[in-house]
Amino acid sequence: MPTGLESVVAVDQTTARLRGVLNAAANRRGGWPYYQGKQSRIEPTCWALLALAESDDERAPSFSESAAPHLDWLASRQGADGLLLDVPAAPPNFTTNGLAACVLAHVAPRSRPPASPDLQPLLDGVGAAKGVAVDAPDPRQDNRLQGWPWMPDTFSWIEPTCWCVLGLKKNEPSPARSARIAEAEKLIVNRMCDGGGWNFGNASVVGQDLRPYQPTTALGLMALQDRPDLAAVTQSLAWLRRAPLREPSAVALALTAIAFQIFGVADDDVEARLAADADRAERLGNLQALAMLLYALTARRHAARALRV
Repeated sequence: MPTGLESVVAVDQTTARLRGVLNAAANRRGGWPYYQGKQSRIEPTCWALLALAESDDERAPSFSESAAPHLDWLASRQGADGLLLDVPAAPPNFTTNGLAACVLAHVAPRSRPPASPDLQPLLDGVGAAKGVAVDAPDPRQDNRLQGWPWMPDTFSWIEPTCWCVLGLKKNEPSPARSARIAEAEKLIVNRMCDGGGWNFGNASVVGQDLRPYQPTTALGLMALQDRPDLAAVTQSLAWLRRAPLREPSAVALALTAIAFQIFGVADDDVEARLAADADRAERLGNLQALAMLLYALTARRHAARALRV
């Protein structure tokens, strides 16, 4: 059994290695792909920026300098409606736009020169989007509530709704944005699975209850972090604490570690499993997962401040 000091040293060595991997995998013209050598994409770029900003190494070039080409690449993805697009002809992905709103609020002010997407139009674009409402009776859930879809003109899902709620909350919402947040919070609560936690969309389908998943439950808790007295929060946090290692993927463990840090839950097992999973995640080569793992491993030191509201 490693001592506390040995564990700290091991985590520091792991984070240093992951920083090196991410820095080496960045595309020369800015941004990160999901897998090295591929086209830059918004989601891995946002997570890599977040992870590198929060694990800044004094021996490395200043983050404010190294981030500039990546923020500039994100700026090149911004359309006239304020939303970011991976591919100009493709529809916007609201999960990545909500994530980008969180990351830019935290990272962009630290960059020099200020090369980044215009945040206010991004927030306006996110705030104006809604999932499709259905005015049909359902004893289990209210389908008239509108959160966010993954893509325009489709139904609301938990993951994009949680990220868009977080993005709006991070940026001092206007009255109109506050109304969107309030409705989306109702949707998240309404979609909670029986006993706590969240599935990806509904809590039940054709009368069959669906089971919650670890990453979506962690995201639901992060979105509702400023509403700790809600029964949905207390039940879902209890569900996640009962078996935090049930889904041993880097993404699930990283989101769990971040949610626990935000809620002040100490769980050394999750951090130890994350550090132990670094080798496997590096072999698989998914750069988004590596960036999430790096951010989560440093969450205790920086109090997960970038994803707090």
